[in-house]
Amino acid sequence: MQNAVNIGPVLTQRLRDVGVTTLDEVRERGAIEIWQLIAHTAEGNECAHMLLALEGALRGQRWTSIPRSERDALLVEVGLKDASDLRAPKKR
Repeated sequence: MQNAVNIGPVLTQRLRDVGVTTLDEVRERGAIEIWQLIAHTAEGNECAHMLLALEGALRGQRWTSIPRSERDALLVEVGLKDASDLRAPKKR
């Protein structure tokens, strides 16, 4: 698990604490479902970062590479961000 993108020792331990030991388990259940199991272990921004880290791990990319609109949609879906807080795209 620790070799997965975005999954460091802290997140690995939190996943183990809820019985998730492989990236395949995360794939089977999805980032949101797994995040719901461990969200209570984090505070503030760390909570959002865990969700984005899991999603990035499933995609095989750093979470910061996930397009902002997709990150925002995930955060809205789990209630970490209010849809009315989303910024309109900048006009060029």
